[in-house]
Amino acid sequence: YYVKPKIKRYSRPIGNYDPVYVGIDQSYSGFAITFLDCEGDYYTTVAKFEGSGVKRLADIQKHLISQFDGEYPYEYADVAMEGYAFGSQMANMLGELGGMVKLTIHDRYKIQPLVVPPTSLKKFVTGKGTGVKKNQMLLSVYKKWGVEFDDDNAADSYALARIAAGHFSLEYEKEVYE
Repeated sequence: YYVKPKIKRYSRPIGNYDPVYVGIDQSYSGFAITFLDCEGDYYTTVAKFEGSGVKRLADIQKHLISQFDGEYPYEYADVAMEGYAFGSQMANMLGELGGMVKLTIHDRYKIQPLVVPPTSLKKFVTGKGTGVKKNQMLLSVYKKWGVEFDDDNAADSYALARIAAGHFSLEYEKEVYE
């Protein structure tokens, strides 16, 4: 039994340019995935799921696989996913979700995802790792790459795909990657 998630899409048509980099913001409020090709074109989805427990994890896993194996499966070069926010009230649930994502990507696609702590992601996008609000991340993603999102999960997954791509010019970007 699988409940299709409510999905919002953002994109510039992604081409058949290998390699493709993936950013994943695994969140229960909006599970976002961005596929970014070497030309800078991207495809981002944000899915919202119903239910709870193992059933919800199974639905998210099916969605993750359907996005990776989609209509036009690509050769995936690297994957970056957001790490866990320590002190979160949902720490156990987020740990289970993150573990499921890592295991699925490793087993099916033979990729060990790069886990990026939330503070490092903020520093990569804004130049500072603390005191950054969600609306500042949205604005900084737009200023930095000219890509507009109205969902913070989408913006985070896009920035994570940029980290996975490994193209850095600013010193603080290199620090985050290292």
